[in-house]
Amino acid sequence: SSGINAEWPLRPGSKDQQDRLSFAILQHFDDLISSKAVDGEAAESMAVAAQCLTEALGVDVKDPEHASRLKVDQALQDVFDGVFPPRPTKKAATKDEETKANDLKDEGNELMKQNKYEEAIEKYSEAIEVVPVATYFCNRAAAYSKLAQHESAVKDAEDALVLDAGYSKAYARMGFAYLNMNKLPEAEDAYSNALRLDSGNQSYKDNLDAVKEKISAGPNVMAQAPMGGMPAMPGMPGMPGMPNLAGMDFSQILNNPAFMNMAQQFMTDPNMQQAFTSMADQFMQGGGVGGGETLGPNGVPENIDINAMLGNPALRSMAENFEAQNPQMMDQLRNQFRRPEDDTEPPPNP
Repeated sequence: SSGINAEWPLRPGSKDQQDRLSFAILQHFDDLISSKAVDGEAAESMAVAAQCLTEALGVDVKDPEHASRLKVDQALQDVFDGVFPPRPTKKAATKDEETKANDLKDEGNELMKQNKYEEAIEKYSEAIEVVPVATYFCNRAAAYSKLAQHESAVKDAEDALVLDAGYSKAYARMGFAYLNMNKLPEAEDAYSNALRLDSGNQSYKDNLDAVKEKISAGPNVMAQAPMGGMPAMPGMPGMPGMPNLAGMDFSQILNNPAFMNMAQQFMTDPNMQQAFTSMADQFMQGGGVGGGETLGPNGVPENIDINAMLGNPALRSMAENFEAQNPQMMDQLRNQFRRPEDDTEPPPNP
């Protein structure tokens, strides 16, 4: 038979795999026709196409020898769905289903308030299984972001928009996830869409301005590897996870002997490390359901309260010593963490 040229530049030993793939494609066509997923002229055209491919590829699904040698355990559609799960579709739900799904969503919201994000994801997922609703996907995106699983957050935000193309909060969730992945053009596009749909939302405007400021600043030349022994935090140079504090001169901070001495204490003092971990937890977990991700105009999450962080005795002692030697720098840090009084994002839809 003509078949695929064995000299065709494939990976070594992949000719058999190519034939198996060809068989799976032809089997998929045959399944579509036999199941009447296509009919009439479309079925006739597909049958002609399958016959042409059978002759061209030298693979025949009707040939018992070919079937025994080339047939795979999974249908091509199942393989595709496993790699690329189908997008959600709107479902006509009964009143009982709506009530059950809403109750599961409420349980997820309560778990979010308790910082139990993995458990919240499970509840939102159960709600989605009952009735796929944009809000449930958006709330689950918030939970994924809390766990720094930003790619999953983006996918949930996209699925929310499949169900409700006008859902501004889904674009905001997407923007936050892209920002934390340092995909700034995508973050800008997402926040722009959020603001387009809700032009009066000051939080979206501030977040968009913060992203544009980061884009204008260009690559951060001070990016370094994390300091040994210190927990990672997003966005700060050398500390993945801490928000980018726009306008801060990190070259001044990192070259300051007092600061580097303080960093050395973090690496060697368990109490300091515990204090720093507590501060990191505020960045990553603060704000309850949906509120912790909102950035102020300087790129700092609104929920951060530096005074609360300084309530930790070890951290307070460290800060007092640092302030005594560097009063101007400490004032600059306080100003960066100061949040606007009237710039908060409401939680997800109840």
